[in-house]
Amino acid sequence: MKPIRPCQRHRISRSSATGVWRLLGHHPRHHSSTKPSRSSLAAFTVLFFLLTFFLACAQALPREPKGQDHNRDAGEAAYGDGRFRDALRIWQPLAESGDPRAAFGLGLLYDLGEGIGQDSAAAYNWYRRAAEEGYVPAEFNVAIMCDSGIGTERNLAEAALWYARAAAHGYARAEYNLAQLYEAGEGVPRNIDVAKAWYAAAAAHGLSAAARKDASLRRARHTVLPPRAAKPSLAPAILAGPHVTTRENGGDAVAIELSWAAPAQSVPVDFYVQILAADTAGGRPIFARYLNQSATIATLSAAPADYAWRVYTVAEPFSDYAASAWSYFSVR
Repeated sequence: MKPIRPCQRHRISRSSATGVWRLLGHHPRHHSSTKPSRSSLAAFTVLFFLLTFFLACAQALPREPKGQDHNRDAGEAAYGDGRFRDALRIWQPLAESGDPRAAFGLGLLYDLGEGIGQDSAAAYNWYRRAAEEGYVPAEFNVAIMCDSGIGTERNLAEAALWYARAAAHGYARAEYNLAQLYEAGEGVPRNIDVAKAWYAAAAAHGLSAAARKDASLRRARHTVLPPRAAKPSLAPAILAGPHVTTRENGGDAVAIELSWAAPAQSVPVDFYVQILAADTAGGRPIFARYLNQSATIATLSAAPADYAWRVYTVAEPFSDYAASAWSYFSVR
């Protein structure tokens, strides 16, 4: 299998992925294309894909019929053995029937040209189908392709949205890349404080490069608070559409990915996320969380219901806040 070369913009080492492949007796090769491609995808598609298929999938997915699960496992086994055409034959009908892991695998085959001709646009389409089902590895790959403009039109705002969705699940490489976008002000407002928060999250999940970036930003940035009597002018968060994803606990609950663009502030702030159930009792609070990042996961009942959510940008030392507009979603 040939991992994709890192691009110049997002510099994440792929040595760990290469090491895993060598332990399994595979010899990674590069695409012959001279175009720069996705940075983290090389490490991600190999290492995470292997861990997902051969250890366990950490994401809760809808339960599937035993026959379909068996077929998918056969596809994973074929992929691990290097029988890519067999994996393609097994995954194709599963992906077309809506299996997100099979769709992700099919996207990988198209992405790397294994068992079928390399086709970045087809890879993006299959990754996107899996991502829309809440499969986190696919969410990250969609973000990478939107970021790089390979397989789809380059769209940094769209990349930031998909990075945030994957980052909400604690995926370190998505956290790191989202931090880079906030640091540069690309696709999202430039906000060094939020960049630091995402670098810190990625560092906590094991990325040493993120720890160095976080430390560098903290040394370079010293917030000067306005006089106590001065009331800061706070900009509200800009909500992205919530994404109802995987079913959990045997289908009794759903994970909701919530993300927002966070404009820079003149003072340190936190975010207070609130979800209300829109039922006959009016706005009934069912979820609330404080955090300093720009995405989170809310677990709600899978029973059909309508909800409203918003984010408060809170400057606690000044007892002040700015509320976003309400956004609405349904679980069906």
